[in-house]
Amino acid sequence: MFTIRKAAVSDAKNLGMIHALSWKKAYEGIVPKEILDKITPEKRAQFFKKALTLQWEEDYLLTVDDLPAGLLCLGKARDEDCKDTAGEIWGIYLHPDFYGQGYGRILLEYGLSELRHRGFLRAVLWVLKDNIHAIQFYEHIGFCKEGAEKDLFIGKPLTEVRYSMNL
Repeated sequence: MFTIRKAAVSDAKNLGMIHALSWKKAYEGIVPKEILDKITPEKRAQFFKKALTLQWEEDYLLTVDDLPAGLLCLGKARDEDCKDTAGEIWGIYLHPDFYGQGYGRILLEYGLSELRHRGFLRAVLWVLKDNIHAIQFYEHIGFCKEGAEKDLFIGKPLTEVRYSMNL
């Protein structure tokens, strides 16, 4: 049995663990190993504690049989060209033990439902151009590449691309 609920400050440790383990697995071979090695559950927990305390972001925790399994961050789109019309999936992360069981889709669909409920007509998200697995997942759900890109440096130059879908 699974549940999805809005995360509280007391969830920071679990959110940090999910985020760190997910990054290490999902970005292996994309983000340099020395960067991934610096990402720890403890450091990420500190971030989530501060983010939730100061209400920087809106996070949701997925639990499966009372075990922390996934993390969803969402809100109003942050890009100037769509901030008034679109909601954004800021991030979706699964504990690697729960990969391939349908929980990513469940978590994403929950996020899209939340955005729809808030009156947004469109959802956007950003994904690393080299993250083929994530791109295939988002396209399977119905997201389409828009063409907007932004360059990042995470131990090496990387590019994010924006995807969107009508709600």
